[in-house]
Amino acid sequence: MESSPATSPPTARRRSFISRLVSTVVLWGVVLLAIWWQSQFLFLIIAFVVGMLGVLEYFRLFSHDQPDRACALLGIGVGLGWWICTLAGAALHEGTTPLIFHSPLGWHDVAALAVAVQGSFLLTYRNGLEGAATLNRIFTTVFGVIYTIICFGFLPRLLYFAAPVSTLSAVPTTGISLVIYLIATTKFTDMGAYAIGTLFGRHKMIPHISPAKSWEGLAGALLGTSVATGLMWLVVPQYLAPLTFTHSLILIPIICFTAVTGDLAESIIKRCVSIKDSGHKLPGIGGILDLTDSMLFTAPVFYLYLTLI
Repeated sequence: MESSPATSPPTARRRSFISRLVSTVVLWGVVLLAIWWQSQFLFLIIAFVVGMLGVLEYFRLFSHDQPDRACALLGIGVGLGWWICTLAGAALHEGTTPLIFHSPLGWHDVAALAVAVQGSFLLTYRNGLEGAATLNRIFTTVFGVIYTIICFGFLPRLLYFAAPVSTLSAVPTTGISLVIYLIATTKFTDMGAYAIGTLFGRHKMIPHISPAKSWEGLAGALLGTSVATGLMWLVVPQYLAPLTFTHSLILIPIICFTAVTGDLAESIIKRCVSIKDSGHKLPGIGGILDLTDSMLFTAPVFYLYLTLI
């Protein structure tokens, strides 16, 4: 019997684009639902689900044998404890900024780091030393806590960021607006890079890390950030305090290049463990880390910029 021809590259790209588009529409639908309800706590619950799935995905990549699995369970436990503290703090201080977010590095962040560092060393006491493999377990665990928990934790911080009344309107700015601004600019950066890179990408940017990334895609990323910024100022300028239009212009290249760096950072992790996607939960996108990789870098930078101004 004659075998069917393999799917052509253009057809595969078209299917991938459609799958990515459907996943993106569904995800934006969830975000818009939370905006409609104007509920910070609902946003926090969504962040908890996404954040913990990211923690699980990361540590699943490094649980090859029993010692690795023990370190992975430690990292997952630290993540769950961090989110329990965050949710409890938000519930106890509903309508105000939770005490755990009163400083850029809260006590639960310090506790997470302390448990990760000391716990990963304690776990090595049970087995014989394996040279670099033992150090890799320790570093992988501590880095995973920083990468998937503390970096992602700047999204909840933005959600409860205390901003002054906008100079454009007497409408008090909520953290929801700042989170939407970050999500919109970051994901438009990703979409611009993907769309322009897929259609016009000819010159490879860093092929030894991500063969699909091109300089044309980088230009598309900058275009995507600019479009998202313009739309936010066109639709809801009164909710963007403490940002001014000048601040937004400064943030365009910052968010763009930080998002691209975050995307490349996850590419490094995936290539080092020889996988294409961090998971398969989101058709056309991959895993949760494939969705949030750029925001893991843009959220801390955006929060720092807000505190500086």
